[in-house]
Amino acid sequence: MAKVNPKLIDELKELGAFNISACYSCGVCTATCPLAQEGHEFPRKIIRYAILGLEDKLISSTEPWLCYYCGECTESCPRGADPAGFMMAVRRYLTTRYDFTGFSRRFYRSKVVEFISTILLFAITVLGVYFVHGPIILTRVDLDSFLPPHIVEMGDIAILVVLSALLLTNVYRMYRFTVAARDISFITYIRELIRTIVPHFLTQVRMLKCNRNTLNWIMHILIVYGYATIFVFVIVFLDLFQTNTLYPIYNPIRLGGYIASAALLVGAGYAIYGRLRKNAVMRQYSHSTDWFFLTLLYLVVITGVLVDVFKYLGLPIETYIAYTVHLGFVTPLLVLEVPFAKWSHLAYRPFAIYFTRINDLAKTKVMRTTA
Repeated sequence: MAKVNPKLIDELKELGAFNISACYSCGVCTATCPLAQEGHEFPRKIIRYAILGLEDKLISSTEPWLCYYCGECTESCPRGADPAGFMMAVRRYLTTRYDFTGFSRRFYRSKVVEFISTILLFAITVLGVYFVHGPIILTRVDLDSFLPPHIVEMGDIAILVVLSALLLTNVYRMYRFTVAARDISFITYIRELIRTIVPHFLTQVRMLKCNRNTLNWIMHILIVYGYATIFVFVIVFLDLFQTNTLYPIYNPIRLGGYIASAALLVGAGYAIYGRLRKNAVMRQYSHSTDWFFLTLLYLVVITGVLVDVFKYLGLPIETYIAYTVHLGFVTPLLVLEVPFAKWSHLAYRPFAIYFTRINDLAKTKVMRTTA
């Protein structure tokens, strides 16, 4: 017997599903969705789960992650139920359920938790820099003396290990919730992992199946690859990226950093502009955590650019202050967003496609066996 949670719809409304009670299950949203297909009908099926309080059904579904929020279903809804916004709210809800720590739930439900956790992480980082920094040389810019690369590398590695462990644990919980098949061969798991995770993580190509998502896809890719480039520079090439050497403009590290920063500014700026103007269905409503992510991302990029500007202008104290503030914003962006909020969607979406494929193969195998 299915377990019913009568408060489920109220929880989803707190996360952005404001109008969903207006739905009378006509199915127009599913009929107009360019990504819905036989066996994976959404949003209608997911809406019914929520309205009926079928929490277990909702948690075991991968369909909310197969939606890319193009807004066609909301525009075609005769009752104004906003199924697109509902699917976004469900993704926030599922993120809180995958997180074994319970912090994601608090983060999404409380602006106070957002603010305090950000301030604490910022303060801890700045105080850490204050206590471990080396000589403050004022005759020239000397970042290597102010904060030696090996200290930054130790912090990078510690954060990388902890966040990877948290995110992978949450992905495993997602697997336990959503994948019913247990008799698929190991080779099949590996083959489908390569076929689904890799291309969808690198390209987000399913997003282009939505007729109005081309520009959104471009901006999304700019943010993803812009941040990925900076991430690689900081983690892998820190000795070249954080250096006292004044590179010429055509140097690959310096030029790559500028291109990545520009990509982030354009991508995040487009998202902020759209939310201010509310010029698309997907930007009619923005959860506080959406603004939190974009604001932090912009602050990280701007302070990173300022570090470079001050360094090349030969302003030591300004460079050290900007670098400390930059690290202060980087920490909450990574620690809060990667395992608990918006940034985790980069992992959950491709894995949802992967788990969906595994379930489909298992169903096909059962059908062939019983035929």
